[in-house]
Amino acid sequence: MNITALILSYGLLFIMFIVATILPKYHVSNELTRKLVHIGMSNWWFIVLFFFTQFHFALIPAVSFILLNYLSYRYHLVKGIEREDKSDLGTIYYPISLVILVIFSFGLLSKPYIGAIGVFIMGYGDGIAGILGSRFGKKRLCKNKTYIGSMFMFIISFLTTFILLWYYHPVHMILYSFIIASVATILELFSYKGIDNLTVPIMSSFIYYLLLFP
Repeated sequence: MNITALILSYGLLFIMFIVATILPKYHVSNELTRKLVHIGMSNWWFIVLFFFTQFHFALIPAVSFILLNYLSYRYHLVKGIEREDKSDLGTIYYPISLVILVIFSFGLLSKPYIGAIGVFIMGYGDGIAGILGSRFGKKRLCKNKTYIGSMFMFIISFLTTFILLWYYHPVHMILYSFIIASVATILELFSYKGIDNLTVPIMSSFIYYLLLFP
């Protein structure tokens, strides 16, 4: 199972590389391409949930993602996922958060669904909020964040958490989903330079851990 999980992990990475390479050639903006890859790579955690049986194996692709993303950031290898602002380290923070959550939720707690909350909020919540906010958002709420984007960040974060709790741990689902979605939305709203790729997933999962084990 772990070997299969590794093959699936790098298969997903290869697909995302193709997406990031091809979409700009069809005049898809770098921002939209980056967000689609952002969403797509979060699905790696499904492989963690259903295929990996030992967290040491799950660390292998997570750590290698850091190296690959750093090389892309340093040498601009995959232009579709990089920002022009080199001070934005979002693509580096993203896999770092995966490593931390693999160790925390899978390695220490043996409950990878706790890590799934943070990763899917980061992937789907932040990703879809960014796409819809830039497309339909007119009024600015904070810096470059819009009311529309923050609204969808909260809604998708709430639904993501609710679904995961319903499947894995159906206790206080509405209350816990509301608390986690609120914190994630606030963290994303006041983030800068891609730091939300680190704070949103880690804090979302950690807060649920505190709620689950007070």
